Amino acid sequence: PTAIPTITATPTPTPERPGGYWLSRPIGPQGEQHVDRFYPYGSTGGGRYRIHHGVEFQNEEDTPVLAAANGKVIVAGRDDEVVYGAKPNFYGQLVIIELEKRYRGEKLYNLYGHLSQIDVEVGQVVEKGDMVGRVGMSGSAFGPHLHFEVRVGENTYDRTLNPELWLRPLPGCGIIVGRLIDAQGRPIPETLITVHHAESPEQRWQEIFTYPPEEVNSDEEWRENFVLGDVPEGTYILMTRVGGTLSQREVVVAAGEIALAIMETK
Repeated sequence: PTAIPTITATPTPTPERPGGYWLSRPIGPQGEQHVDRFYPYGSTGGGRYRIHHGVEFQNEEDTPVLAAANGKVIVAGRDDEVVYGAKPNFYGQLVIIELEKRYRGEKLYNLYGHLSQIDVEVGQVVEKGDMVGRVGMSGSAFGPHLHFEVRVGENTYDRTLNPELWLRPLPGCGIIVGRLIDAQGRPIPETLITVHHAESPEQRWQEIFTYPPEEVNSDEEWRENFVLGDVPEGTYILMTRVGGTLSQREVVVAAGEIALAIMETK
């Protein structure tokens, strides 16, 4: 049989890089810390929803929401009149924090949406771990959850990046960052990639879709079009079928590190 190419984990990026894990989890310690896998960044939830510009943390209503990094509150309230998303009342009650750090000289922002309660005010300086509000379902939300975004350069809906590249992985986990490209190096959009444990490749463990061709952005450092965060350390096989041809790659994930997987179709 043909050997499956192996991609090993790259060293943890330096703090100057987006994957330098500048952000802690924005949910209180008793809440659900995992990013929801049904509707990750760039997803449409199987065609049910708008292209997602952030990630979700599914939690019970009123679960504490915490500042993911030091910064200053620039928005705290509702988005009925000033639009911060796709339309008015999109995020409902929201908080936007301009981070203390800059990336390549550009401003960074975190957006916390669908809150049931806001515990900060505009102009307030917050530190990582400070409570900014509580999980809710205000705005366009189905069920209580926190919508969380990373915005770079401008505080606008079209300047987001994948938050999973900025959030420190959970203990014992790493991140798979990938590019699915054609023979000319062009990204292949909206394509299913299945993830399997190497010891049981016949069983699907997770699935992800590559980014759509519009609305969301690849990171300048990684140039990715798919990300899977909080992957327990171990060896995995990525599989996808493009034009009837099966492509697969083996990737080794180490705790606290990023494994870059480049999948080129012929």
